[in-house]
Amino acid sequence: MKRKAIEKIEPAKTRKKGHIATVQTLDDIAIINVFNDKVLTVRYCINCKTGEHEYWTEKNGWKKGKLITAIEGNWYEWVWMKHAYKYPKIDTEEDRKRLLDITADKYCTNDVWSRIDHMEYSYDYDIRQTAEHNRRAKINNFMNKAPVLPKDVDQWFFELAAGRDYMIKKKKTESFGCTACGGRFSRSRLTPIDPLKKRVSHDCSVKCPLCGKIVQVKTRTDHITAPPESLYKLDKIDETASVLRIFRVDIGWEYARHWVTIDEEIRIVIYKQELFKSNRYDYKIFYNIPWEGWHKSNNLNYRARDGYMYPGDYSEALKNTVYKDAIRIIEFLAAAGWKLNYNRLLSGVYQVKGYAEKIEYMAKGRFRNLLRETVACTEYPGWNMAYYGPLDIRAKSINKMFYINDRQKINRIRDENGGNEMVKWMQYSDETGEKIPTETLRWLLRCGLGPENIRYHAGKYLSTTQLMNYIRRQQKEQYPGFTEEAVLEQYNDYLSMCKACNKNMKDELTYRPRELKRRHDEIVIDKQQMDILKEMMASQKEREQYAQEMREKYPTAEQTLHEIKERYEYENEEYKIIVPESLVDIVKEGRALHHCAGSSERYFDRIETRETYICFLRRKEQEGVPFYTIEVEPSGTIRQHRSYMDEEPGIEQIRDFLKEWQRVLKKRLTKADKELAKISKEKRNANIEDLKAKNNTRVLQGLAEDFMDAEEIEELLEKAV
Repeated sequence: MKRKAIEKIEPAKTRKKGHIATVQTLDDIAIINVFNDKVLTVRYCINCKTGEHEYWTEKNGWKKGKLITAIEGNWYEWVWMKHAYKYPKIDTEEDRKRLLDITADKYCTNDVWSRIDHMEYSYDYDIRQTAEHNRRAKINNFMNKAPVLPKDVDQWFFELAAGRDYMIKKKKTESFGCTACGGRFSRSRLTPIDPLKKRVSHDCSVKCPLCGKIVQVKTRTDHITAPPESLYKLDKIDETASVLRIFRVDIGWEYARHWVTIDEEIRIVIYKQELFKSNRYDYKIFYNIPWEGWHKSNNLNYRARDGYMYPGDYSEALKNTVYKDAIRIIEFLAAAGWKLNYNRLLSGVYQVKGYAEKIEYMAKGRFRNLLRETVACTEYPGWNMAYYGPLDIRAKSINKMFYINDRQKINRIRDENGGNEMVKWMQYSDETGEKIPTETLRWLLRCGLGPENIRYHAGKYLSTTQLMNYIRRQQKEQYPGFTEEAVLEQYNDYLSMCKACNKNMKDELTYRPRELKRRHDEIVIDKQQMDILKEMMASQKEREQYAQEMREKYPTAEQTLHEIKERYEYENEEYKIIVPESLVDIVKEGRALHHCAGSSERYFDRIETRETYICFLRRKEQEGVPFYTIEVEPSGTIRQHRSYMDEEPGIEQIRDFLKEWQRVLKKRLTKADKELAKISKEKRNANIEDLKAKNNTRVLQGLAEDFMDAEEIEELLEKAV
């Protein structure tokens, strides 16, 4: 833009008030002078050949920007609001023709502002495309400096990661192919290694007649594919940066060959900060997008996996970078052929002080599983925690790192090749002073149980060995088919409820019951009774108020209950049927047991019309504690029976008692009861048909389960009439 030449041209003034623009030209440049009430606010210039555009204001001087920005200063409003009125009015017809002429070959419309907008868009688009092209070219040129993979890398990785071969049978033939040498043989030429086997079969081992390698026979599949793994390679690019290259490696076997495919997915460019302070970043991550090249966005969801580090000059690659502390440990691990997620390892070195030294201690101290799990528990930068395992990686001593004072327990972790879970158990042992035998420890690890499973309940009453024996016995006698974790959960649940019910936890019969399932079910009922009694004591005033409203709405309901009381009440040695004295009792019962009998008006309406009655089933030993609520028809047919939270504890014994009650009730029924029973049956059938029409299968199923001897009793009633 010819800024100095434009500044020498005096702005063409206007005699009009308002938002006015005058137009001048300089070669291919259109100069638009914008006035507000004859005061110059901005000079906008655009090269009509190239599309280059800038504007000048007295306050800020020259700036790059579009016409809408030059006029308003807020492009957002122009995009999202009606903005045509904000364009200035061209001063004269001469100015308008001048602007049309200079922009004539750029756009077909006669609206000069649309022509300018199109030229601005085209110019900015070209600039962006050129910048993006240059950016990608710069990245790709930098990436091209990375050396080519060695030719033997696929064989090196295969021997390290797989190392095994097969004798695979070709489909629909008797031909076998060795994946190691490519030899092809008939079944008769193959002899099993196991002398007890006379002919080759699936998964047996044979010696290849051609290469002599021991291979496994596969007759039920014609191909095998291993899970993908990662190949890591550290390379120095130049004096300013190195790169960690992460490849996806797939290994497979098929008839007479094995194959390895290696695809580079991720590159982490590591900058040498100590030599070049101008580098703003410690590292940058790029992803290999097939149709775009190296890109910052992980559109294909690439992941670094466990894998192997290819031999190389790690010292030269990591020297003077933020990962320099990892040089020695990576040299050791790579030489030993450790399979790890090296990307996570470097992330730990980058984020946690002393991380490399702790990994080196575990590697040289033969804590193999613990090292792998420590690296797996290391997160990438950007997460809330750099490491979330059981160790204190930042600790300055080994004992503090393990949170264990007894060095023998640390050595035991190494000898058992333990991981994070064993560390937790040794921490628990060191904390409580309990010695955990090897058999018990291996059982705990095999079952996936951790100290968190026993610390707050079971561990307070039983040692780990006692707990192992107890759970094994309960599995055999009380919980067949349950996992150890599930049985332990039942035991912890039992102990928790015992405490809540104020049981004597010092009594072994309490904390170590022989029949855990029975005692668990009993304590569940006891806990429910406590909750029920608490519920009955709460909000009494509110319930009485609600009952009074129902009493006013259904004035004869309580009288009906008084009339049936003598006929419908019954008891035996264990249970008792009680007819409530008032509607308040029904509301309390329903709220205490958390079912709908005390909160739904339909039950009061049915009592009022004598369609059904509400009765309470109680245990003789606890008559004051709600147990079951029964909805019964005048005939004795039971429509519903519900306990706490709509559950049905001890339902088989309860049904036996209810049948006994029905037999006694049948003899007590009056003629009026029998007439009402017919009406009740009709209403029940109508209700069922309505539910079927609405396809309400859940309610229908519940009613079907609760109906007891309805047809049998009604037939007897009809005969009696």
